[in-house]
Amino acid sequence: MDIPVKRWYEAVKNRYAQQKYMLKEIKPFTLKSLSKKLAELSNVYPEVRLEVYQKSIKEILPALRGKYGEFTDSPAFLAIILQDKGKNRWLKAGYIGEAAILEATALGLGTCWIGAHYLPEYTKVELNLKKDEKLVAVSPIGYSSENYNLTRNFISKLFPHRDRRNLADLCPDGYDQDWPSWVKNAVQLASYAPSRLNRQPWRFYYGEGRLVVECHGEVTAYKKLECGIALLHLEIGALDGGQTGKIEFETLGLASFVKQNN
Repeated sequence: MDIPVKRWYEAVKNRYAQQKYMLKEIKPFTLKSLSKKLAELSNVYPEVRLEVYQKSIKEILPALRGKYGEFTDSPAFLAIILQDKGKNRWLKAGYIGEAAILEATALGLGTCWIGAHYLPEYTKVELNLKKDEKLVAVSPIGYSSENYNLTRNFISKLFPHRDRRNLADLCPDGYDQDWPSWVKNAVQLASYAPSRLNRQPWRFYYGEGRLVVECHGEVTAYKKLECGIALLHLEIGALDGGQTGKIEFETLGLASFVKQNN
């Protein structure tokens, strides 16, 4: 996958979940750029497909089982669609879905991960899912409203990752200050990944040029998706630190970033 490292690195650092949107239409050039990247991302793993629907997020939310915040209408929403087969499909859904979220962020659009069981009978939005596909997550896409809840908005922009677990807690075998700088950068950026109720289920291990992502506690489908999000952050952090490598699934843990000799 082609990762625009600097753009997505800044997107990780600056992004925060947004629920309030302007009804302003997305600029055609921005929408075209996003659609082009989503088409590219949809070809990375056959199990994962991305689509943008020019419908309000409020039109699809009733079909998602669960409770969410108070969303306003958005000009569009992103759908993360998954084939119902493939051993690592949930990890890949998080990995590719977050790539789409970061690209939208880099283009100046607001987003918010929403994952839940889809009940199609509760919406009139036609997703045109194939027989072996299911919707696993969505995100509103649009321009954030600039005049809502100013205090929360201001604090979120200043401290978007203020509620993160200590890195020592996320590395059960220990967080070593003598690790290579690319490893520390990768783990730090991975710790910024979003998760449901900020549960942060990922755990990280490093040794012999391999950064491993594992899941804490009961391993559920949506925890795997969240660990897939952290996996992309891990890779971006490593690349930003000057280290090339590749992603491997299940060699150790759920997945790993494996260093390549430079």
